[in-house]
Amino acid sequence: MDQATPPDARPDTQGDARLRALLARIAAEVPVRDAGCDISRLSASRDALVAAGFGAGQGADPETGGLALAGADLSRARMEEADLSGANLRRANLVGAVGRSTRFTGAILEEADLSDADLSGADFSGIMAGQVRFAGAMLEDARFGQAAMRFADLSGALLDGTDFAAADLWGANFTGADADDTVFRGARLDEAKLADANLTHADFADASLAKATLAGSRLRGANFSGAKLDGADLSGADLSDTDLVRLNLATCRLHHARFSGAWLNGTRMSVEQLGGAVGEEVAGAFEAAQASYLALEQNWKSIGSHDAASWAYKRGRRMGRFHAGQQARAAWRARDGAGALRHGYRWSADRFVEWLCDYGESLSRIARAFALLIVVFGGLYGLTGGLIILEGPEAGPTYNPLDLLSYSALNMMTANPPEIGLKPTGRVTNLLVGIEGAVGIILMGLYGFVLGNRLRR
Repeated sequence: MDQATPPDARPDTQGDARLRALLARIAAEVPVRDAGCDISRLSASRDALVAAGFGAGQGADPETGGLALAGADLSRARMEEADLSGANLRRANLVGAVGRSTRFTGAILEEADLSDADLSGADFSGIMAGQVRFAGAMLEDARFGQAAMRFADLSGALLDGTDFAAADLWGANFTGADADDTVFRGARLDEAKLADANLTHADFADASLAKATLAGSRLRGANFSGAKLDGADLSGADLSDTDLVRLNLATCRLHHARFSGAWLNGTRMSVEQLGGAVGEEVAGAFEAAQASYLALEQNWKSIGSHDAASWAYKRGRRMGRFHAGQQARAAWRARDGAGALRHGYRWSADRFVEWLCDYGESLSRIARAFALLIVVFGGLYGLTGGLIILEGPEAGPTYNPLDLLSYSALNMMTANPPEIGLKPTGRVTNLLVGIEGAVGIILMGLYGFVLGNRLRR
């Protein structure tokens, strides 16, 4: 409903020569071709026409009661703060028009062309505007509440702070639009095209985005609480710091999407949807990738998907190693020896832990380490010649591989040197025996720890 304008702030409709001339032309069925005309501050709402006694056949549209401007050419018109509420602008040409704070409440704009127009702060609440064109238009802080705009073209438009609450935007095209802080709360955006758009801090709460395309869009800090995203394409989208709590993303495309700092809890999704890596890793931003995998790990733990959580944990640790490598190389190039050593040590330690047990997630890698060390220490015993047979015709140093490996294996798996008829002699051999025993204790403890974690899952 139109808000009443104070009488002293509203021009006299009957005395407004511009309006009377326009209505006369419409009544005479003369095509309105006024490119570049000035109708700024024109009070021509449906209520204003009724109050002035203009009805159907006198310039008022029989369908809406507002101005009958269907097919009119008002390109590049000046219409700041004009009131065109209820006007019929079906297929009208308003390309390049300047209409800051203009009111189009309840107007018909179906198939109208408002490309490249400056309509900042304009009110389009409740308009009927299927297939309307706003390509490249400036619409900051404009209001489209409850508008019907199926298949509208808003590609490349400037939409910062625009309000589309509860609007019907089925199939609308927002490709490349700049829409910081835009409100889509409760809107219908099924099959809408929002690819490569800047939607930072946009509000999609309770909106329907079924089969919508948001590939490559910046959605940092956006709010998707209660949104429906069935079949939506979020490939390559930046979802950093985004609220994605308790959403069903199982049918979405999430190929190389970014999740650094995202609020994920109870969100349904799978590892396979990510295409093998998050977007930060693909871009080489390993510190952000580590944060992204941490968010995914916590989410998968919250829904009991332990294998997926394990995958995210390992990827996150690997990103930490890659980041340490980046820092070490940067310190080396900057001739920062201490920094290069510090970050290099961190890289080396993480690389060793990955090889040894895949960051505490792999029993087979620990078993591999056992087997390899048994062979290595057996070889070292043979090189030193420090294992001797105590009795029998073969008494003396032994180089038999079976003797060396059996002693090494038993020494690795028991707390004390094995009593199998072989005795270590010499300082070097006894030192090797002690080191192998200590390593064996550590590996057995690590194996038990990892096994316990697996069993608890």
